[in-house]
Amino acid sequence: MCLENFSKYGLLVDPHQIVSNLLQDRYNFPALYLIIGLNLLVFPALYVENFKAKSYSAETLGSVLQYIHLALLIAVPGCTIYYVKSISPVGSLLTLLLSIVFFLKLYSYYEVNHWYRSKHPRTSRGAMKKLGIDLPSKLSKKSERGQKQVMYPFNLTVPDFCYFIVAPTLCYQLNFPRSKWIRKHFIFWRLFEMVFLAQLLLGLIQQWIVPIVQKSMKPINEVEHPLLMEYILKLAVPNHFIWLILFYSFFHCYLNLIAELLCFGDREFYLDWWNTNNLMDFWSSWNRPLHKWLIRHVYKPLMLHGYEKLQAQTVVVLVSAIIYEYLISVPLRMFQFWIFITVLVQVPLFWLVEKICGGNYVNCILWANGVLGTPLVVFLYFHDYYIEQTQSGPCWRLFF
Repeated sequence: MCLENFSKYGLLVDPHQIVSNLLQDRYNFPALYLIIGLNLLVFPALYVENFKAKSYSAETLGSVLQYIHLALLIAVPGCTIYYVKSISPVGSLLTLLLSIVFFLKLYSYYEVNHWYRSKHPRTSRGAMKKLGIDLPSKLSKKSERGQKQVMYPFNLTVPDFCYFIVAPTLCYQLNFPRSKWIRKHFIFWRLFEMVFLAQLLLGLIQQWIVPIVQKSMKPINEVEHPLLMEYILKLAVPNHFIWLILFYSFFHCYLNLIAELLCFGDREFYLDWWNTNNLMDFWSSWNRPLHKWLIRHVYKPLMLHGYEKLQAQTVVVLVSAIIYEYLISVPLRMFQFWIFITVLVQVPLFWLVEKICGGNYVNCILWANGVLGTPLVVFLYFHDYYIEQTQSGPCWRLFF
């Protein structure tokens, strides 16, 4: 396939083309302004928590402010991207991804502080103003490893809050596991891998994806079935490579790089999802930060409220499907719900395969789904977006 592509199209990789399109209007980066605004929008959470920690009477009003704040984190970037047409799909996707991450982080921040506050003595709340003077010994305690352990409400500080916002985790806790030093060689290799894989990714898109897309100038639902199958199979291999590169770049390189810079000790960002034999193990292995958040803040609360295991798992899958659909549909301004339906259909499909055929067949279906399933469904959105926006010309200006 690689030789056929080179013999048919020649060498199409041109980094200068991407850079020139990115810098075409060097003074107008609306997505960058949104990202800066989102970073500032997270800080009200700290002031809301300090307000709620002062007294029990502030809990109700503080909770109202909390939910307004969380709603704004989703609504402001989503509405801005949907109505401001000048924001590119790639910039929109990065912005929405950041807004989702901030939403999940701050929800966990609010919830965990609420759990500690519910166990905290009333007298400590009333003495917030003089805690630093009268109770200095309670500011922290030593752990078994000799590290200082922050106790509530002394965690409600700007340094603690900023550390959590940039830390590679979605679940808040008062004391994170920490490493003792920063390994410079580890940082160098992660940076090298990220730069190399970014170039490889853009090269694959230019050389393999763009020519195939430009050959079909019709929406997917208007293409004849035999041509559609040929089209999908030709895109399956490069599309799967792209997803594997994105996975490795983000979960292994980027998250480990941030963890190393912050001396963050919990490096379990993914498990061996490629060896899983059922769908639930796959979902719990490939994205550990999101899985831990869903277990702590969705699954376990539902179980504690009397819901059955299957009902709680269904809600978890539903929340995941909504997140994925939001991240794809809003940047492209195309609400077709393909990714939402694909995620939901996987549950009964894999359950039937597991019951009828067994675990090894489930692993085969998982890999087939990785090649021909969700990645291609996501690509269909971008394909139809490209077809709707233009009938000719380079597509980089549309996406960047």
